[in-house]
Amino acid sequence: MGLTKLGWNAWRDEQFAPYLAKGFIPARVAVEDKHFYRVWSADAELSAQVTGKLIHESRRDHTILPKVGDWVAVKLVPNEEKAAIQAVLPRHTQIVRKTSGRDTAAQILATNIETVFLVTAADSTFNAARLERMLVMSNESGARPVVILNKIDLCDDLDAKLAEVACVARDVLVLAVCALTGRGVKKLSALIKSGETVVFIGTSGVGKSSLINRLYGEDLMPTVEVRTQDAKGRHTTSWREMIFLPQGGVVIDTPGMREFHLWDASQGAKETFPEIEALAPRCHFRDCTHTKEKDCAVLAELAAGNLPRERYDSFVKLQREISFLREAEKQAGWQTRRRSDRVAHRVFNKQA
Repeated sequence: MGLTKLGWNAWRDEQFAPYLAKGFIPARVAVEDKHFYRVWSADAELSAQVTGKLIHESRRDHTILPKVGDWVAVKLVPNEEKAAIQAVLPRHTQIVRKTSGRDTAAQILATNIETVFLVTAADSTFNAARLERMLVMSNESGARPVVILNKIDLCDDLDAKLAEVACVARDVLVLAVCALTGRGVKKLSALIKSGETVVFIGTSGVGKSSLINRLYGEDLMPTVEVRTQDAKGRHTTSWREMIFLPQGGVVIDTPGMREFHLWDASQGAKETFPEIEALAPRCHFRDCTHTKEKDCAVLAELAAGNLPRERYDSFVKLQREISFLREAEKQAGWQTRRRSDRVAHRVFNKQA
């Protein structure tokens, strides 16, 4: 299908020059399953595995392993539709969250994307706080966020729901669509340009796979009915997968996420709460937390009723989460260094 349609450009030519000299070819990761991948080259779809060297290097930082959307340098296996992934090219954007549970580690959902479609439903499952977290995650990625309000056929007062979404989304584009009837899907399709990559993010049951099926023109992704008693859905996408649309453009579908744990989202939080960021320079203290300090411009606006309490509470909660994560990272790094020191000490004693 050609590398350009997959998102290749002149910048990638410069990055790939050293690998081209070694006889490798460029490809893009379409499906990830542990250390096994499906990749697209200019000529074929290949089954690929990472080299032992790359696996070894990932023990210190697992995020260097290929993810869906990555451009990689591969070495072809003669006379087979297989390849070995030698290296991962630098990523210009990436969607990252903290892994679920107590572990303090990053999980990359998709890379090298131009637009993040944040899908939420206009039914009883709509949650403004969750949408805020999705916006923080997408703003941190470096890609353009677009809010997709799906299932508008289930909404009794669409104008009121759109106003509620706009209060959270601010200057971010919001599209009202219905995957079931096709309403608004044409406008959604117009946002996906040939050679660009988009990703759909949202919880289970909001209709991500149904929207992708509409964009593709046939039932490509599996879907299931949501439960009528609570409007919740089951995971219909079990892994991240890249899809090439017939009209051009690349789509990455992600599994529905129950929780949106943030990872290194300080800049994303600033972009998601611009009204608070604009007030911060007027605070007396440069490192003001906007919670208890004197002469705090944010608290003054809150007291005057010019800043909604819900927005303020969401901001403070996110800031506390980011601070907690940073402290956890420091502790994890300190423990890792101690383990490394103990290993080095044992090796030195054995050699002595």
